[in-house]
Amino acid sequence: MLDIDGDRKLSAALEQEPDALDKPAAALRTAHDSLAGHRTRVDTDPFTSPIRLMALDLKRAMDRGEIDMPTLDAMIGRLSSEAFVGRAERLSAYLGEVGLEANSATVERLIRDMAEGPAGVLPAAEFGTKVGRVLYGFVFTAHPTFSLSNKLQQAIVGLALTRDEAERRAIMAEVERLPHAPEPQLDLAEEFRQSVAAIAQVRAALMRVYAIVLKVAEELYPDQWRGITPKLASVASWVGYDMDGRSDIPWTATLAHRLMIQEKQLAAWHEEIRTIAQSVDGDDTLAASLELVEARIVLSAEASRSLIDLLQAARPDQDEWWERLARVSRRSLGKGAGRITGGKELASLVQRVLDRVEDGELARRLWLLHADMAAHGLGLARTHMRINAIQLHNAIRKTIGMEHAPDDPSYRQSYVEAAAKLIEEVKPVSVHLGTINGEKATAKRIFMLVEQMLELVDRDEPIRFLIAECETSFTLLAALYFAKLFGVEDRIDISPLFETRTALVRGVEIVAGALEVPVYRDYIKKRGRLCVQTGFSDAGRFLGQTAACYLIEKIRLSLAPLLEKHGLTGVELVIFDTHGESIGRGAHPGSFRDRFAYYDTAESRRRFRDAGLVVREETSYQGSDGYQYFLTETTAFAVVTRVLEHCLAPIDDTPDPFYAERVYVGEFFTSIEQFNEEVIQNRDYAALLGAWGTNMLWQTGSRPAKRQYDGATGRMSLDHPSQLRAIPHNAILQQLGMLANTIGGVGRAIDKDPETFHRLYAESPRFRRMLGMVEHAFKWTDLEVVKAYIDLYDPGTWLARAQSHDDDARIEELREVAGVFERMRLHERLVRIHRVFLRDYMDLARALKEHRRRTRDAGATPIVVDREARDNIHLLHALRLALMQKLDVLAIHVPDFSDRHSTSRSGIVARLTQLDVEPAIDILREVFPMTEPQMRAHDFGVEATYRSEESQSYGQEHALIFEPILRLYGQIRRIGSAVVHHLSAVG
Repeated sequence: MLDIDGDRKLSAALEQEPDALDKPAAALRTAHDSLAGHRTRVDTDPFTSPIRLMALDLKRAMDRGEIDMPTLDAMIGRLSSEAFVGRAERLSAYLGEVGLEANSATVERLIRDMAEGPAGVLPAAEFGTKVGRVLYGFVFTAHPTFSLSNKLQQAIVGLALTRDEAERRAIMAEVERLPHAPEPQLDLAEEFRQSVAAIAQVRAALMRVYAIVLKVAEELYPDQWRGITPKLASVASWVGYDMDGRSDIPWTATLAHRLMIQEKQLAAWHEEIRTIAQSVDGDDTLAASLELVEARIVLSAEASRSLIDLLQAARPDQDEWWERLARVSRRSLGKGAGRITGGKELASLVQRVLDRVEDGELARRLWLLHADMAAHGLGLARTHMRINAIQLHNAIRKTIGMEHAPDDPSYRQSYVEAAAKLIEEVKPVSVHLGTINGEKATAKRIFMLVEQMLELVDRDEPIRFLIAECETSFTLLAALYFAKLFGVEDRIDISPLFETRTALVRGVEIVAGALEVPVYRDYIKKRGRLCVQTGFSDAGRFLGQTAACYLIEKIRLSLAPLLEKHGLTGVELVIFDTHGESIGRGAHPGSFRDRFAYYDTAESRRRFRDAGLVVREETSYQGSDGYQYFLTETTAFAVVTRVLEHCLAPIDDTPDPFYAERVYVGEFFTSIEQFNEEVIQNRDYAALLGAWGTNMLWQTGSRPAKRQYDGATGRMSLDHPSQLRAIPHNAILQQLGMLANTIGGVGRAIDKDPETFHRLYAESPRFRRMLGMVEHAFKWTDLEVVKAYIDLYDPGTWLARAQSHDDDARIEELREVAGVFERMRLHERLVRIHRVFLRDYMDLARALKEHRRRTRDAGATPIVVDREARDNIHLLHALRLALMQKLDVLAIHVPDFSDRHSTSRSGIVARLTQLDVEPAIDILREVFPMTEPQMRAHDFGVEATYRSEESQSYGQEHALIFEPILRLYGQIRRIGSAVVHHLSAVG
């Protein structure tokens, strides 16, 4: 459908703007007005698409030169900057109070409350036990969410913190100058560097907390404070240690990362001890003790550095490298090496010095140093290794003759008994660095690495062993077998990850099955800790985010009676909830308070308390989306304060009707789950995800995006959403304007029993918090935007546009584009899946409208997207649609070439229309080289003026087709970054 009037209005307005005015600003004002005009037509013409019409207006203005490239760049830049400011404001609100003094006062109040008992101040030992527990764990991961450069990360935090107008103007000048994209070199080393910076800020924030504990302890226990050692929170990382689905990280890199984590911590402690030693005056014995501690730290750091240097220069195929590695290993492990072998040893050395110190200020510094060492061992962060269950199964398959799936009902119990027998009879083996390289089974190699990390780095600090896609008890037994085989079962905590649909449904059954096996139950008793991990990312896309949250809480609520049944209430229960910073990955958009309460519910906390369980909560902070909270001491301390507020808050014992309405609630979330299961199995949904893939975005992580193509059509091969990881899956939906993994199926679930829904929403804080995610996602979802993208593949639309032209060349262009999409046969599939979502979206829209009418006074605080933000994101989509249309037209001008280049012209054109631009252009540059090859200068007696067409330079093709396509693609990805700003996180 064409809108000639709207196009003429935009053209006339642009022509009438005086040159003296800001042309990009004028273009944006005009576009806003034009978009508003298009929207007014929807009421009278249901076939009108404001986004499509706006895109067509912008495309024609570009074609006529009314919006030139500099103006277009400035328009995108201004829309990006406005979205960036909005993102910073949401970050500020999310953090809550950020003042150091105010948050310090809050922490002091919380610590003093911990010292209060029924009869007054608790004895020092009881207070020490309470502050010596780990209540919460920060876990830093390298999920692919590094969408901002380091400078932009600093800018967004700066804007969130400052209200000074001069500072804000300076920051915005930088924001407008910088490209809104990740770091150019985004590899594992850069991810590690950023994680270390964030971890250091959390550690500094915890030291501020410990200083407050010290202040309170000195006041309340003047004669006993030196014996109190606080912990309260832990810090861990799996950056460099996550082997689930990665084959690009060699074992040498994994070990080097662990050693670097140690080296950086030792360097910080070395500096602190040197500073303390300088304040010692006249006490030779104390000075000598400090020198001893310093010397041991230096020797350990030197041993680590020697190994790091060798591992980073790994040459596993060279005997010389192996001999050097062996020498360094012998020196590190040999008697009298002088290095520190465990965190307890170093903390003990400092404690002995502290016990002899009389000077108050010096004792305080040593107390804080000891607390830091005791809390985290020899490293900036604890270690989380992660592999996949399949890797464990493959490693043990031959040992027990496993020929069937481990959860096959016909063999399941036999495999469990075989694994249990192996554990009972296993004889530990010894390994060294040389052993690791020769092992081909990933799981065995990882256990060897764990053993070497404990031996070479810190034998006292346990390692978490996370198992992704754990769907059977057998997997846990297989892990325990290898732990005993390599002699690490006393220092490793095996943790199943429940994230797949099967794992979430069977989660408690999986743990229960393992605890039924005496050897596994004994292992848990000896470790004194049961660890489980729940995931929101994969769970969200396969079941729907709210349904996943419901099943995760069901697992939590079932753990207390399970541990009571097996007499394990004395062990610590560690629950690691792996969620990210977007609603698609389980992060509540309201605030940190809502974020923590979303998974660690009042009901689960009450049940754990009543069962007498000691519980540690852990959550992940994923990539730079998560690291941004820890870029400054102010923001890091704010987050730590929010954590302590949550963990130390009194448990609300008010009954929530959510848990009484078991039948309705169960059916409500089952309905959501069923909808998402239907969608996931729908091949048309896979086609939608594969239509452009993640090509609208910059690469946001070191994990390579692997795609396959059909050589004949160039169409991306994506048969099932499981071929995508969760974050890319969610990122695609964000870019298309449809947060389907959060809202999908909710409309259908509400429609089953609207009356009960509205009543429960009004009465249940738990239900409202869960539905808050849905309301937020709904406000950022627009099925008309999705349809506008889908219709780019509609041959009929391109033919209709051709019919409206009287320029023969333009008509032929548009007809050829229509032919490309006709051959791809994609549009009809995308339209079908759009209808599936549209029906559900309409049900949800009707229910939310009715809900707002009924529950205005029910205590709900809906998250509102303001009109300006909505208009801006719609303009971004319209601009990108216009750019994609221009790119599609340019693509059909790619010259024909022979298929000896392992592809064809039709395949390249199709890839370009799917925005797989850079690989396609690389091929075209090879097929059509820019420079003419130099001929050898030989005298043949005559001059040859003939030049083969094969040797000619294709400068015109580069200048008129290839380079313009690349420029358009750059602008398309810039818009992708602006869309991310509106949503505040990737995926």
